[in-house]
Amino acid sequence: MAAPYRLREQLPPPKHPDDGLPTSETTSLSDHRVFLHHPGYPKNSSTLLILTALDPQKTENSYQIHYGLHHETARIACAIVANCRWDGFLSESNAPDATPLALAPDDLLLGRDYYFHVPARDGDAGPYPTVPSFEHFAFPHNNLPPTWNASELKLQSRPRDTIHTRDKSCRITASVLGNEVAHLIPQKEDAWFAVNQMTMYAVRTEASPSNATNDTSNALLLRSDLHQAFDNRQLVLVPKWGAWAIHVLSGLPGEELAAVYHNVPPQALSGLAVEYLFARFAWTVLGQTTFVRAGVARRLVLVGEDGRSHASDVSGKECRDGFLPALASGKSRSQSRSHSPKKRTRDELVQDEWGDLSDSTDGDVGDSDWGTRGRARKRLSHAFNSVSVSSSAASSFGGWRDALKDDDIREAPSEDKNRPPKMAISTVTTTPAITETTRITKTARATE
Repeated sequence: MAAPYRLREQLPPPKHPDDGLPTSETTSLSDHRVFLHHPGYPKNSSTLLILTALDPQKTENSYQIHYGLHHETARIACAIVANCRWDGFLSESNAPDATPLALAPDDLLLGRDYYFHVPARDGDAGPYPTVPSFEHFAFPHNNLPPTWNASELKLQSRPRDTIHTRDKSCRITASVLGNEVAHLIPQKEDAWFAVNQMTMYAVRTEASPSNATNDTSNALLLRSDLHQAFDNRQLVLVPKWGAWAIHVLSGLPGEELAAVYHNVPPQALSGLAVEYLFARFAWTVLGQTTFVRAGVARRLVLVGEDGRSHASDVSGKECRDGFLPALASGKSRSQSRSHSPKKRTRDELVQDEWGDLSDSTDGDVGDSDWGTRGRARKRLSHAFNSVSVSSSAASSFGGWRDALKDDDIREAPSEDKNRPPKMAISTVTTTPAITETTRITKTARATE
């Protein structure tokens, strides 16, 4: 007689075939943090970035494991904040005559505190200026960091394929279930995309500014939980050791996100613009507000009404009042006004063809990237960590301001009376050391 059918065993927790990252000697997140400072400010108000050290390294002549941070990833992150100063370097000293670390790009930072220096230019005086947010980031056309331009990182062009045809599965896990189309440059950054002329890297160069980010070279398939982690700035794709790698930005080595995905190569990538991958890294880095949140005066790089970047001396109060409300709301310049109900334009109808892609799955849209089942659903994602990550994962890159996914943010149709006032930037004359600077003043928000 045949044996009766029995239930299969329960699945174990997700695990990488190599058994994950080596066990860390500490379970404290603070012991895995690397503080990257601006040398032009007192140490208690100098932190540019706080990054998590998740790259393991064995101690010489010992089995002891130390965790560090990839040198070039940290250096380029700081250079982005310093307005694309690729000539900058990290040092353990904040002295003006500090020397660079004697490390190769792929070596690890094993210390806790480092200072990012930039060589002085003619006419420079005072601390070097920094970019306060992605809105004020000017994309470095024809000037990506050398490590992002390496020949082995070039991606095959696939201009005629839809995203689902091209990728077929999640580009991290190879799963074919529950996948969503994830933007590199988020949809809410359409205005930034247009101002920075990012369409030059798109397949669909004729796209209008209102849906320009909906381009196959600016999107890839990700499983829904990893899509949310991607949008929560918990992971990015960066060059490491001569190849594309997933770099996790939060949590501890033993937690699922880092243990399963950190330093793992993605599935084969094609049809993506490297420029969009770099812009995504910049968006992730500039999404943290530690530097302008300190409440002290800063020299900032701001985009004025003329569309040009200007160095600006900004008071601590102006930093708090002028930048934090906008950053906390998660709104970009393209979302600075409420919109009253109106007849929908052709561009809005095209936008709906992409729809709320965070809701799309392989079963919903078939072989098309812009579903045809009617108006896209609108939803809010209230869960901060869709991946199994403990509360310690709330590092400088994950937080309350990132709880809304980039593709899920929508403007309310009613007027928001609590929205902070807009900021007008006027050019004023200053000392010869700085040819142009700007003064920030508050103006009442324009009525609709």
